[in-house]
Amino acid sequence: MNAFDAQWRARFERFGRTYTEEHEVSGWSAEGLARRLRLFARVLSRLPLPEHADTLELGCGAGTYVRYLAGLGHSVVGVDYAVPNLGRAVEADPGRKARYVAGDGYELPFRAASFDLVVCIGVLQASSRPERIVDEITRTVRPRGLVVLEALNALELPALARRLGERVAGRPPRLHAYPPSRVRDWLERRNTRLVRRVGVYLPPRRLPGLARLLDRPLVIPLLERLPGGALLAAHAFWLVGEKSP
Repeated sequence: MNAFDAQWRARFERFGRTYTEEHEVSGWSAEGLARRLRLFARVLSRLPLPEHADTLELGCGAGTYVRYLAGLGHSVVGVDYAVPNLGRAVEADPGRKARYVAGDGYELPFRAASFDLVVCIGVLQASSRPERIVDEITRTVRPRGLVVLEALNALELPALARRLGERVAGRPPRLHAYPPSRVRDWLERRNTRLVRRVGVYLPPRRLPGLARLLDRPLVIPLLERLPGGALLAAHAFWLVGEKSP
């Protein structure tokens, strides 16, 4: 395991041992997790899933999305490499509506074509080999199955400024971000076509008041209509892909 992966694994294990709030266990702000969950509900409602889909969440943290999926009647497995995080997920799911498995995204402990849906949120930015993660996601999803994959947006203005500061200071990046076109290419090279790209818009942690602006009905649609607006403003993108038959 290289230093980048080792640092992030140790960090997530510390989160699971130290925190009880779900957003802290996953390394998000409370606002960031709440907004992602609302967006997840909207995206999921538009996906053509079987009524009782076999579903995997890779990097499940404290199990927020796992429990949401299980509550809809799907059969769900949550995987995380940080065992303390899985303990928090089990605590939050006393009825054990889902299964929880300790596993590494570089080598998932499942057979090929096991799932109708694979969800991976908040993982690529903490991985040194993102394409290996994509290999495993596309291996385990069934033909015509769906993938929801998040990548931090390398073209967002704050991300560009942060990376410039890291380069000037000679520091390695703390997180990995990617242009969405690159992640789309990773999926398409693995026979998974992009069916939708969804922007994740979050207020900076230091400026939580911007949340009210983002919640105004016309703000995000206007950003997405402006040439380059989404690429400069979205904190992350979710790429929804369908595996070729």
